[in-house]
Amino acid sequence: MFTPVKIVRFWLPFLIFVVGAAMLLISPDIVGVEGFALMLGGGLGVVVSNRIHRMGLQGEKDRDDEMDARAFLDKYGVWPDEASDEILDRAERAGDIAPRPAGPAEDVPADPAPGAGTTGTGAGTTGSGDAHERHPHADARRTGRRSGSSRPPRR
Repeated sequence: MFTPVKIVRFWLPFLIFVVGAAMLLISPDIVGVEGFALMLGGGLGVVVSNRIHRMGLQGEKDRDDEMDARAFLDKYGVWPDEASDEILDRAERAGDIAPRPAGPAEDVPADPAPGAGTTGTGAGTTGSGDAHERHPHADARRTGRRSGSSRPPRR
């Protein structure tokens, strides 16, 4: 209940607010109002600072996840969310990914009927009956451009 993180995140702002309210109750004149406003601002400053710090830590986690995915791509030649079950099993045995929960296989939606909801360009489908959804930039390696990109390909 009183860990250092909880003290700074919850108890410190609460204590500052309580001191401000006590100042207003003890001295209801202008000095008490100014003290209350000062303590209210200080407590809100602590809350906002904690929130910004937590958002920064979330960015670190996102970068770490991206680095792990790139390491997986370098080792196995495919992004982790596009890997087949065989590749994922091999990576799990090698300790490159966390163990996956054992359970029933996921229901994979069937391909839509021909012409139903497609544009005829083949975007997002392989045409080979593959039921897995493709990554939006899957053709980037072959064509050198991301789909929808207006930039010229890199040389």
